[in-house]
Amino acid sequence: MEERKNEEVLYKLSPRFSFIYELFMPTGRKIKSTIGIMIIMFIITIFLFVSEPNINATDMVMFGDMSIMALLKNICIIADVLLVLKLAFHIIIQSMQYKHITYTFYKTHMVYEDDFLNQHRKNIEYSNIKEVEIRRTIFDRILGYGVIVIYTNAENSRNNGLVIYAIKNPKYSYEIIDSIVHKEKETKLEEISNEESQNLNENKEENEFVNSYSNEEEIQKRVEENKKEEEAFLDSLKNVNNEEENV
Repeated sequence: MEERKNEEVLYKLSPRFSFIYELFMPTGRKIKSTIGIMIIMFIITIFLFVSEPNINATDMVMFGDMSIMALLKNICIIADVLLVLKLAFHIIIQSMQYKHITYTFYKTHMVYEDDFLNQHRKNIEYSNIKEVEIRRTIFDRILGYGVIVIYTNAENSRNNGLVIYAIKNPKYSYEIIDSIVHKEKETKLEEISNEESQNLNENKEENEFVNSYSNEEEIQKRVEENKKEEEAFLDSLKNVNNEEENV
């Protein structure tokens, strides 16, 4: 773990918040839903103010000194204020969270980290990355944003990739990330290939040694057989000489 902390950072990026961009992205669903409710409440509030002069005051039921129409208008105004505050809260939280999200690329792996409220950290080894993809809709291209998707070999569909949202100038980031990932994978393949070649050479040398050793044994065996044949021949000559002397 200490080695990884001391590793050189090759590339680092964070998402950038844009209010308009969030209206078209899944990450901005809270902002979009709040704006939708605000629009409805504003329409109701405007309707109450516009229609009040056309309503006969004698037909209104009173709550103390306040009519139903006045009560409804006050409720709508309070709701409108609360919704505006809610929208501002979501915008602030989203922009602050983006500042705490980082994607850091090292030589052999990448790290995704979100330490704003709930801490989340994820390490992905480049050897487990299957593909790096860039996605840009027409709105992304107009605003200069995009999404980078990193697919992994994980069998679990929930953990088989990582989506990097709200990236400014995504093509530049994509080219760097793709280069880092594939360079490391090519280096790995080259190392594996070199290792296999080395193993083949070692096996070849071992086989040659075994074969040479076997050849030496065979040669030695033949030499010994020749010696035995020579000794047998000399013994036969001695026997012939002995027989001649006896005669």
